[in-house]
Amino acid sequence: MIEQTAKVVSIKQGYAWVLPAVSKDCASCQAMQPASAQTAKSCATAGLFNFFRPNTEKLYAANPVHAKPGDEVVIGMQANTLLMYSAFAYLLPLLSMILFALLGKEVFIALSLHADAGAILAGVCGLWGGLHLSAWQAARIARSDNSQPVILRLKEQAIMPLQISSP
Repeated sequence: MIEQTAKVVSIKQGYAWVLPAVSKDCASCQAMQPASAQTAKSCATAGLFNFFRPNTEKLYAANPVHAKPGDEVVIGMQANTLLMYSAFAYLLPLLSMILFALLGKEVFIALSLHADAGAILAGVCGLWGGLHLSAWQAARIARSDNSQPVILRLKEQAIMPLQISSP
């Protein structure tokens, strides 16, 4: 199970809209730590990392723990679901492009036409078809109950130890 921290935005009939937490630092050095704000300005990676930071979108997750709006929770998703999404997003379009390019080359050779043009044309068509097929298949998977994110538990709050000072 893949887990992510999120904040509950709203709830509705056993489900919740959650906003996944996004890390504000790249964790590659100490420059991005809050204590060293001056050093963060000089970090070469910081500007690039902030530019490519993805926009977060709300997720619709099952709420078996009855979390309330404002609660910080841990959401989870089955790892095989993420693997299937990745395969459909990357592998299926790539394989269909290669297969169509090979077939297009052979068809254009059989028609006594330029083989490279056939490979390019058929490859682009295969890529387009593979992207649409993967989008259709991903939407089909998304409708199943096993692929939906679920709120696993409330996020644990760290308790600071009481410091007793001696006189």
